[in-house]
Amino acid sequence: MLENLDLTILYFFNHDLTNPVLDWLFLIISESRIFQAIVFLIFTILIWKGPIRLRLALILIVICVAIVDPSTHYILKNLFARLRPCHNLDNIRLLVGCGGQYGFPSNHTVNIFALATILTLFYRRYLAVFASVALLMGLSRIYLGKHYPSDVLAGAIFGLAAAIIFIYIAGYLLKRLPITQRWSKFMPDIQGALIWNKTRLK
Repeated sequence: MLENLDLTILYFFNHDLTNPVLDWLFLIISESRIFQAIVFLIFTILIWKGPIRLRLALILIVICVAIVDPSTHYILKNLFARLRPCHNLDNIRLLVGCGGQYGFPSNHTVNIFALATILTLFYRRYLAVFASVALLMGLSRIYLGKHYPSDVLAGAIFGLAAAIIFIYIAGYLLKRLPITQRWSKFMPDIQGALIWNKTRLK
């Protein structure tokens, strides 16, 4: 039953929903090297010149993604060894190359949800923005035929959980290392951030 649901959602996005506008949008979000270069440039400038709290958030994102991305690619994908739909199904609509052999969980989704989670922990008022960007990235992977919906769902869960654990550990270490104690005051309150309370929004 779950496999049928996976295929139904996949074909809805990859077949039924397709149109030139979404082709362009999801290719830009998911595959454009120019878009990725622009994001990298913005990250670099903000880490160099941005406010201290934002610089800390971005540095932690870079470290977190540097951990979860290869962990997903080299460990989890090989552990589950689930073929991408574009390697497993004959009728997948592809706009670009299929990519690596295995697709569970989705690296793109893990990374973007880790990024969105960390930014949300630091700037909770922009939750809707960060969540929308992460969701669009996840949907783009299904739309482009690169991943099953369950690949994306697993990537979202892993990215979110990994980011929360990472920020908790980072906050613990920053408070206890003399060289980084001055940065610890800019760290988010994990317990407070996980409880939706509008009076606590910053």
